[in-house]
Amino acid sequence: MGRGRKSIRPGGGRSATEDPAPPGESRPGLHRHSPPRGRRPPGSLGWAFVAFPLWAAGCLWPWPLRDDTQRAFTPGDLPPLPAEPFLEAVVLGDWGTGGAGQREVARAIETSFGPRPPELVLTVGDNFYPRGVPSAEDPLWDRVFGRVYSGAFWEAVIFRPSLGNHDHDGDPEAQVRYSSRDPRWVMPARFYAFRHPLPYGADSVLFVALDTSPLEGGAKGGHDQLAWLDSVLEGARRDRWVVVYGHHPLASVGWHRPSGKLREALLPRLEGRVDLYLAGHNHSLELLPVSPRLLQAVCGGGGGTDNPYRVRRGRGELAAFTHGGWCTLRVGRQRLVVELSDRTGRLRFRHLLPPREGFS
Repeated sequence: MGRGRKSIRPGGGRSATEDPAPPGESRPGLHRHSPPRGRRPPGSLGWAFVAFPLWAAGCLWPWPLRDDTQRAFTPGDLPPLPAEPFLEAVVLGDWGTGGAGQREVARAIETSFGPRPPELVLTVGDNFYPRGVPSAEDPLWDRVFGRVYSGAFWEAVIFRPSLGNHDHDGDPEAQVRYSSRDPRWVMPARFYAFRHPLPYGADSVLFVALDTSPLEGGAKGGHDQLAWLDSVLEGARRDRWVVVYGHHPLASVGWHRPSGKLREALLPRLEGRVDLYLAGHNHSLELLPVSPRLLQAVCGGGGGTDNPYRVRRGRGELAAFTHGGWCTLRVGRQRLVVELSDRTGRLRFRHLLPPREGFS
């Protein structure tokens, strides 16, 4: 590309220029014989204490769901792409399993894009299962990241990660430090922002990566992040597009219900100032309004069949399906295009967003 990208780090809104990369509904496993009436099987209470948290979390449990919860759209159902150049970015969430499902989604991305890879991958957290990563040198980096996203297609694609709740079970700072070991992994801080020029050169898109776990839980340190976010968004009025991404959704038709604390903290800040909010946490693909003034995409299908969640329908969603996939952003001058693709690479939904008020 040959163009610098501005990164806005936490603390005073200072910016630094980074060098771009070189171009180029039965459940398996719980069956048991019924004990005689009046007798409890040995160890059953202890098993319940272990099994219930795993069942409730669902994060690595292989749900035997129907593969399609929504009809497959034909090309005639989808709006056509505008005839303009786009910045293209893939959005992956809940992907860091290292399993066959993650690899299947990665290969489908390659096939879908063909000889023109996206410039960016935005991750919406849970980059490493089940307990994050303990260091920047851990073998998980090779198994979950290096081996999966390898080859000519991925060599110039820049990953811009955000953190999920599972990443906080390890050392979150290890993911920041890894930026010095692999030029494809660019994460200057736990939460950060960066500007990327659009293909025609006159405008930019501002991406804001949040660390939503402290905000979702009301933990100490959340106030500093919110003050930083206020500062970043105040300076975003000149950006044609503003996209905010983090792990936890503000609305969802998936397994996890949205956090009231997170919604209370973020919704008043994002409404009317941000074009799109991206999230994961639910291992599904969803597009739905958070409010009349904010649209959200849930892109938690990066693990594919390794960890799918069920979805509920008829709750105001524009689209929702499970069993793996990814979101694609195509950012142009006149439209921001949001696409949802399943794990086979089939385009399932496309939505076109006009610019915010004040831009035409």
